[in-house]
Amino acid sequence: MEVGFYVLLFVLLALFAQLCREWWALPRTLLRASFWAFGLLLALVQAWVFRYYASADAISYLDMSDGVVPGQDWHRLINGVWSPLYPFLLGMFRNIFGISPSNEIVAAHILNVVFFAFAFICFELLIANLLEKNHAWIAAKTVSNALPVRACIALLYSMFLWASLNVITVTNLRPDMLMSGFLYLAAAKLVALCGERGTWNEYLVLGSVLGIGFLAKAPMLPLGILILVVSIFVVQKHVSGFARAATSLAVVLAIGSLYFVPLSLSRGRFTLGESGAYNYLVHVDRAGPGQGWYLENPGQGIGRFQAPPTQISQTPPVYAFGADALITHPLRFDPAVWMKGVRPRLALKRQIGEAYLNLANLGKPLRQMLPVLMVALLLMFRIPKREAQQGLMRTWPLALLAIAGCAMYAVVHLEGRYIGAFLVLFVCSIIAGTLEVRNGNIFNRIFFTTTLALASFSLLLTPVSTTYWEYSRTGKGTDEAAIAAAELHRLGIQSGDRIGRISSKVSDLAMDRIARVEVAAEVDYLYVEQFWLAPVEQQQSVLQLLAEHGVKAVIATHPVLTGANQRQWKQLASTDFWVWLPQRKSN
Repeated sequence: MEVGFYVLLFVLLALFAQLCREWWALPRTLLRASFWAFGLLLALVQAWVFRYYASADAISYLDMSDGVVPGQDWHRLINGVWSPLYPFLLGMFRNIFGISPSNEIVAAHILNVVFFAFAFICFELLIANLLEKNHAWIAAKTVSNALPVRACIALLYSMFLWASLNVITVTNLRPDMLMSGFLYLAAAKLVALCGERGTWNEYLVLGSVLGIGFLAKAPMLPLGILILVVSIFVVQKHVSGFARAATSLAVVLAIGSLYFVPLSLSRGRFTLGESGAYNYLVHVDRAGPGQGWYLENPGQGIGRFQAPPTQISQTPPVYAFGADALITHPLRFDPAVWMKGVRPRLALKRQIGEAYLNLANLGKPLRQMLPVLMVALLLMFRIPKREAQQGLMRTWPLALLAIAGCAMYAVVHLEGRYIGAFLVLFVCSIIAGTLEVRNGNIFNRIFFTTTLALASFSLLLTPVSTTYWEYSRTGKGTDEAAIAAAELHRLGIQSGDRIGRISSKVSDLAMDRIARVEVAAEVDYLYVEQFWLAPVEQQQSVLQLLAEHGVKAVIATHPVLTGANQRQWKQLASTDFWVWLPQRKSN
């Protein structure tokens, strides 16, 4: 498997080098340079503001990246829920630059900016292919008085920056930005195939892009199959397109085998990944409690959990768990492991309810897109109907891909970061479809230019204001997680030790990761307030229970301390982390 990932790295570098050559050949204009400068600056500022932040998912990716560290097991990259490419690249980045544990979260945010630049390059290639197709069409139709191209391109750039820095963002250490790059690149290759013969080389490249994209995030597999099916209908000869698309699919599966073959071997059955089943079980079947954090109750799923976390206390609920190798939080490292014995069940009523909630979540980014949607509607009414229809028929693959992507997530679970790139594709399909059509006299051109400029400004204003507000709120802080981890080591807790945890949040595991300790037991995060409101004797009983399960310390975040219980706890430096140390038995 190690050799396979190094071969993948070579293919990825070769693909990136080719992308850079194509990107460098694009016309270098002031408009393009301005958006690149603005985008990179905003991405760097956003990454710096959130430089110390790591969600629970991010901690899992960091744990997986340890598999690339010399002397570690490469099988840590194979996970039922989290895909391997992001942690693989993160681990390589850590190795190349020799990044220390206290700096790895900051470094990972810097790497996110690199992924943003990669997505920007892929997006520009998509725009270049759309413009090339449009120019060929306008030359054949001899259309004049076209819409203001620069203003339309500025709107598309603004849409990309809004989706990347306000919807997807570089604040979280997740592969969504990386996946968006492969999605844009695959869409660019699909646009290039429209109306062409579709050579074997083009299909092999498309298969490579989709295969690596699948390693970045599992949803790229069904999306890749859709792209290949669509490609059969957009090339000149459908029969030959079918054979080449089938070969391209074989390439996708060959690259994807680096993930699903070892995963299937570890599970003892064939599987392409378990993220879909896990998310359906948690979000639709409502397995829980703790929103899927503690998998004891299967909800409306079928079966019983075979090896759920061990509940060692009822009031408040306390769970114990562990792992064979050092993992920061075993429950979150591979959630699919804990769902063994239960499979999702289609519950129509719950399915409809969840889809309704997901559509409501879709409404938030759509409301922010309202100026763009109004411009698109205006274009549809102000240009000749026949030419508008012809233009949109040329960009239907992008619209279909965008709608299919949003619908895929709406069925199970939808967050803004999942669908940001699909919203960009949808706007691209509309703007590119109406880009080279007649729109009347010079006054119409001035009107459209002004309207497009205002829509672009409204999109760019949102990520700027959000980043500034977050900077004012949290960006000036210190790295409390690293400070607390150093203090924990000074108190005698070593890397590899097992600890207990009491916190009402699931996004404060950075200290545990930096200290290289493993959370082996914790108070149910939904009942932490109940723990602190309990009598001191009951609190002490729970702490002793945790100590009996082998923890060498109990870490609490924002504890509610009184005169009665404060003597039991020690603050880790001047941070929000406090520690309780079991009394050592005298010999």
